[in-house]
Amino acid sequence: MPKPYNTSRAFWSIAVVLCRFTLYFKIVKALLLYLYTVLLVSSCARIVLVENPLSSQEHTTLGYIYEIQGKWELAEREYLRAIKKDRKNWLAYYNLGNIYAKRGDWTKAEKSYRRALNINRDPDTLNNLAYVLNKREEHCSALRFVKEAIGKADREEYRKTKEEILNAIESKKLNCLLPEEEGHLW
Repeated sequence: MPKPYNTSRAFWSIAVVLCRFTLYFKIVKALLLYLYTVLLVSSCARIVLVENPLSSQEHTTLGYIYEIQGKWELAEREYLRAIKKDRKNWLAYYNLGNIYAKRGDWTKAEKSYRRALNINRDPDTLNNLAYVLNKREEHCSALRFVKEAIGKADREEYRKTKEEILNAIESKKLNCLLPEEEGHLW
């Protein structure tokens, strides 16, 4: 006579399968809910970015905060946004030049400082441009800008930049004749 089928064992086997299925179902459901939330939040973030409620000055301030934290890519992005909002924001150009100078990108730094100077002849910008030009081996131009900076505000850091430029001029035996000094040769 055949043994009767053990229904309790079959029941428990089915129960285990259902529990596993339920657990997997809950995990999948949770993942789908998470993905839906992420998509919903990211779509809201895009809407905020399109509106861009910050002013040019606020972008400049945010960029400066990122710069202080050493987050140069984020700082650069904020300075560029500030400039996009207001092309006359000389401080955004100046700070952008500082980012490029920290990276050693002297060409971009010079371009940013020159744009800032076209808007405002700030002595810090003049000094920083002189420093960058000195790094680019344009010592005579650098000397002209650092002298203008010292003429506006005689600060120790400007005198240090001038000393570095004069040392470079002397070591390369350059003759930097500035326009205001031309009469002294005759």
